[in-house]
Amino acid sequence: MFSDTACVSLIAMLMVIHLIIGAPLFLVLGLGSLAMVVTVGVYSIEIIGQVPFTAIDNWALLAMPLFILTGDIISSGRVARALTDLGESLLGWMYGGLGMSTIGGCFFFAGTSGSNSADTAAIGKIMIPSLLEKGYERPYAAALSAAGGCLGIIVPPSLIFIIYGVVTSTSVGDLFLAGIFPGVLMALCLCVANYISCRYMKWGAQSKTPFSGSKLAKKAWAARYGLLAPAIILGGIYSGIFTPTESAAVAVAYCLIVEIFITRAVRWSEVPRLFFRSGIITGLIGPIIAFSILFGEVMSVLRVPDAIAQYMISAHMGMVGTMLMIMLLLIVFGCFMETMASIIILMPILMPIAHSMGVDMVHFGVFVVCTLTIGYITPPVGINLFAASAVSGVPYLKIAARIWPLCLALVAAVIIIAFLPGLSLWFR
Repeated sequence: MFSDTACVSLIAMLMVIHLIIGAPLFLVLGLGSLAMVVTVGVYSIEIIGQVPFTAIDNWALLAMPLFILTGDIISSGRVARALTDLGESLLGWMYGGLGMSTIGGCFFFAGTSGSNSADTAAIGKIMIPSLLEKGYERPYAAALSAAGGCLGIIVPPSLIFIIYGVVTSTSVGDLFLAGIFPGVLMALCLCVANYISCRYMKWGAQSKTPFSGSKLAKKAWAARYGLLAPAIILGGIYSGIFTPTESAAVAVAYCLIVEIFITRAVRWSEVPRLFFRSGIITGLIGPIIAFSILFGEVMSVLRVPDAIAQYMISAHMGMVGTMLMIMLLLIVFGCFMETMASIIILMPILMPIAHSMGVDMVHFGVFVVCTLTIGYITPPVGINLFAASAVSGVPYLKIAARIWPLCLALVAAVIIIAFLPGLSLWFR
């Protein structure tokens, strides 16, 4: 007869195998949790229905479908194009400037969408044809869009910050503000990596356009509606007009008004399609959140997080060693698991460690989310790689082969963020 520890280890191994071969994440988490509950017998089987329902029955999670809808509205209208043009006018004069413009467009678009996949798809559709015209290799052009899309969950508003805030009882409004300068730093690091890549591969020399202050001013004016969205959202939250959750509804209303009545890029007849498409995405994400929390609950009952936390604390690696160990753990999880699931599963393990080191939970949240974003552009999960592949027609693995300099840039940015808490806590 196998011991409980051996059974749990076997079940965990089978879960990892099924994730690697591509089984649906919510199914793996749900069945894995059920198997552990039945095998160990320390919990009533009723938890399988109660915990997922309670997990979804959360006021803060109402923002999830609304921010997804916001990204769909913006990507279907003219605002995304205007934001990309602004990035080009700001950065296009440098060597490899069009690639930097792609990253800049992703940065500005992130301020309205709150979604990495929407960021990748919207900017990729616009910029990849232009990059190809200027001599960029197609896989690298797609890789730029995928890497820039990582900014979608760092620059406020951010859906992932909402999930982290719910799980750790941290102020979502503070997390939104804390993500501003780390998002800028990550964008700058990506631009540096693009510059070096273009110099080495001789791409982008013909894409340089002279800098013009008047052109920049015109493009900024044309992009005013997109730039105004994050200002309205953050201003409304910190003036007390609405909560972070309600800000998602404000974002949807604002974007609909802009795209239907002002830019007139979205017709009333297209609105049901946008709602339906966003509903499908929400329907895919919702079960993942529900069963991730169930899995985390089962792990807590089995005291797995406590054991791991105690081991890491007792290792006496110091502040630097522990943060680097956490970073490595997050990167590995990000490669195999969706970001929301990683946060929900890992936070019960990592929060005691962060508290023991005296790390502020807002700063820790930014560090965690920024590190997990690297998983969006690393196989085998790599959601942004799949989104870039869909809009570019380039096979997933070819994009992954070209994205490694941009991955290294994000790793460098995360290390800086980890040890410079002032970047995240500037507003305090």
